[in-house]
Amino acid sequence: MVNGKPYISDEQTIAEMDAKEMEEALAEFPRHAKTFVLINDPFVHMDVGRRGIEGWRALEWLALSESQLNQAFCGNDRRPQTIRHYHRWKLKTIEGKRYRTDA
Repeated sequence: MVNGKPYISDEQTIAEMDAKEMEEALAEFPRHAKTFVLINDPFVHMDVGRRGIEGWRALEWLALSESQLNQAFCGNDRRPQTIRHYHRWKLKTIEGKRYRTDA
């Protein structure tokens, strides 16, 4: 207890921040991926000029959210195994399926 409040270590604060960052990235990435796919769907009626601009904006948001998710998932670990695991997990996230780690 410090000043009547429970002591929170720096490690615990960082872990809570990392968990919040991961939660936000998990919420944003599938939404941006679905928006990008919807805009680029040829069966959706949209003005060609608007489709181009909206498509580029959706691609930009998708790239930003993917980068944030990659950083939250992998951190500084750039081993091929980690990248492969992240890529499989990312594809499952886009499809809305659960990724089983015990399989």
